[in-house]
Amino acid sequence: MPGSSIPQNRVFGLDAVRLKVDPAEHPWRLAEQSAIAAHWAREQVERPFLFNGTILLHRALRFEKDTISGISHRAPYAAILHWIRTQPEADVWHLFGSAVMLSSDGAMMLIRMAAKTANAGKVYAPAGSLDDSDIKDGLVDVEGSILREAMEETGYDLSRAEPERRLWAVRQGRRVAVFRRFRLDEPASQLTARIRDHIASGAEDEIEDVVVVRRPGDAGPTVTPYMQAMIEFHFDTPDVDSGWQTGGIG
Repeated sequence: MPGSSIPQNRVFGLDAVRLKVDPAEHPWRLAEQSAIAAHWAREQVERPFLFNGTILLHRALRFEKDTISGISHRAPYAAILHWIRTQPEADVWHLFGSAVMLSSDGAMMLIRMAAKTANAGKVYAPAGSLDDSDIKDGLVDVEGSILREAMEETGYDLSRAEPERRLWAVRQGRRVAVFRRFRLDEPASQLTARIRDHIASGAEDEIEDVVVVRRPGDAGPTVTPYMQAMIEFHFDTPDVDSGWQTGGIG
């Protein structure tokens, strides 16, 4: 069964994510087309600020030799909203990258989503659905997406930061969050000020504020379950890391 080899409900390490883009429609999206359209019509009444852009949905995910592989399909954002609401048993997955930014004084820098977003009030590390801009030569560049989301949401170019060598992931149902931790050379107070300046500039209207986490309970009640799992892993197992790359990535 697709996905059965991917560990559930715990943080696990991996070396790479290899997703090949199939230009055809995702089979689940085709089967659910009418229901997706009906759900989007309701969303437009309740949350007219949402944008039905193109994202990537996945199928046939596998975890072998420390690599997640699978097939990706373009789909409207409406499809993922319908997927979240229905949580189908079909072979359809939401996999995305997330940037875990670590300050020089040991804090994890998270963000709280603004009111006019699909995830209003939720707290997690900079992240977002994979989309067309993440496709490179027919493959999905998950690590590039991590850098892009961090730049868009915080104003930080993490290609110049100190990244951990390995990736980490959490699977909950058919949602897979892929993390890379980055060490920055600034304390949390300075990072907070700079990210708030970025938010105030209007460059990023999807973020409400910064959330500084120094222990597992700091993220608050609206932190997402997958993010809380990563927070607990990070603070409860401080000696678990795969080494750090100097000189950045990208």
